[in-house]
Amino acid sequence: MALSPRNRLIACLLLAGLGLALFFSGEYRDLGLPLGWIGTFLFVVAVWLCVDALHRIPHSEEEAMIAPGEWQAWIGLAFASAILVSCLFDAQILAAHVPIGRNPDAAAAGRGVGTLFVAWLVLAYVLDKRWAGRVLADERDARIGVVAGRWGRVATAVCVIGVAVMLSFSDTERLQRLSYPLIGHMLMLSLLCGWWFDELATALMHWRDRRGAQA
Repeated sequence: MALSPRNRLIACLLLAGLGLALFFSGEYRDLGLPLGWIGTFLFVVAVWLCVDALHRIPHSEEEAMIAPGEWQAWIGLAFASAILVSCLFDAQILAAHVPIGRNPDAAAAGRGVGTLFVAWLVLAYVLDKRWAGRVLADERDARIGVVAGRWGRVATAVCVIGVAVMLSFSDTERLQRLSYPLIGHMLMLSLLCGWWFDELATALMHWRDRRGAQA
């Protein structure tokens, strides 16, 4: 029995998530297995299977029921989650008091995050080609974008204030243990949290409106 477009996309995202889980296990746990390589391979395969599915699957009524903005939001949420988790794991690498350019572990971590961004851009490009000729945004998308953007800005502000408060009220000994790359990384994590909340709010508001329309 053939899977629906949505279920194929979900299956590809689950495979990509499994690949990322194996990648993180291989990078940060010494289990004696090439889990990092296997995870990277599964993630790349999942992305290209998703690209191939988007090319081959004919347009259907089920797919048309889900707005392009909702598709983009769920995919963006998945990648934002993966990048956020990756950056959280990478925080310990940047604790060393050396510039990022002289930290080989930081370079390796940057390549992993770069791979995620490239995969996300490839999927976004394929989706734009698939939806050529369709209305990609309307007044509802604009309204959702305004509300979701507000949630994202609030989340970013809260994280930045949290970092500022932590730095302001930490004792001198603790501040001396914090490296400049780590402080910069915390600020980048604040931006990523804002992006994550933006995508989450967009996806949930689209889903709620679609459920309300079907009721």
